[in-house]
Amino acid sequence: MHTGWSNTCLGTAERIGSRFPLSSDALIVHSVYATTINLQDANGTLYSIVTKKLACHPAAVLMDNGVRFNGTESAHVFPGSTATVREEGLFFNCGLWVSFLGATRVHPTLESAPRASMVPTAVIRRRMELLDSMQKQQETILQIFQPNGTAPVGQSFFHRFHHTLANLSTSITRQTLPDSTETIRSLVGFGPGSTPAGDDFLCGLILSWYMDLDKFVSQDQFYRHLMEEIKTMLVADNHLTTAISRMFLLLACEGLFSDSLILLARAWASTESDDRDFIEALTAVSEIGHSSGLDAAFGMVYGFSHHLMDVA
Repeated sequence: MHTGWSNTCLGTAERIGSRFPLSSDALIVHSVYATTINLQDANGTLYSIVTKKLACHPAAVLMDNGVRFNGTESAHVFPGSTATVREEGLFFNCGLWVSFLGATRVHPTLESAPRASMVPTAVIRRRMELLDSMQKQQETILQIFQPNGTAPVGQSFFHRFHHTLANLSTSITRQTLPDSTETIRSLVGFGPGSTPAGDDFLCGLILSWYMDLDKFVSQDQFYRHLMEEIKTMLVADNHLTTAISRMFLLLACEGLFSDSLILLARAWASTESDDRDFIEALTAVSEIGHSSGLDAAFGMVYGFSHHLMDVA
């Protein structure tokens, strides 16, 4: 039993993702950030409470905008704290809680990738350049084209990553499952941070596969087998990458994505000739994490453009 604090509502949920549980045994707080609380169940599955709409994802609850978790009131929620989910809300052992009353349960179709029509090569090239420009403005360590004036460590990261992409392009084109799986394994957990760049890239790449899947095309059957392999490796070894990245990759393998990536995918599929939607979506995803949004955008763009790139 908690003592010393009165029950205080941190806020009200607006939306509940399709993969967030509405009842559970005790959840344990994994990590706390200004706008996100991550929790894990006994199986290590991660869930989130977020206050930024574009940070919402299928295993998250979106709370009222403006709530921050680094204030005095929420200081009693910290890694190792426990919480219980009930139909009416999420209840922390310290007495704080989040109300689910009136929240909308998101249908999985709203978290799924839209189908992309055939995008002309000229448009793909133009959008590659738009992404490159934004990556260079943000000085991301992962860039679609050769970075200029970066430190040796940045150049080394770039060349190692693009060498891996060259191998991946070859194995995917040849539809060699073992080689593709091993190359992807080398990308899982590649890079620093709570969501390594390699994982963010893979989420975007998987998004591009789902946008163009056709069950009657052999290449797409190969993609489905590859996603099963990715899922298998993540389930078999939960230390391949961080818990947060693992959650996003497993959701991606199910065809479920965050609001920011769905926004980007819809913009990619847009027929607007001036790329206005795509630029707006890129700007929005650039605000996700340190560079996570743009790294995922790179993965999606690469999925549609690797046949145009010299990544060796």
